[in-house]
Amino acid sequence: MNSFSGLPNRRQSLTGHTEDGDEIWIIRSISQKFYRCQGCYDSIEVGDEHVVVQYIGRIGGTEHSHWHRRCAEEILFNQTRGLRTVQANESSRDKLQARGRRPSGKRRRPRN
Repeated sequence: MNSFSGLPNRRQSLTGHTEDGDEIWIIRSISQKFYRCQGCYDSIEVGDEHVVVQYIGRIGGTEHSHWHRRCAEEILFNQTRGLRTVQANESSRDKLQARGRRPSGKRRRPRN
């Protein structure tokens, strides 16, 4: 059991970086159709709670996959560097796709 057990949930998502330096966002979701888990290749049925893993490339572009929560906890959490919690509204589909349209050096930095 790790400090991120039970996450993501309705209020918090997780974010970090892959070994290649791409951003990774782990988001709670409810299945709207049949998916195949990328961790164990077993089925994710309609209505099942699972996680969506959104990758944002360093050079731009996005890609996503669907995982069982337990598979993400066992596999992804250990492979993700700098894993931290963020508010779930920061991981909306529109916001992540917008991030993917700008290469990492061109992303706006928050002003303090």
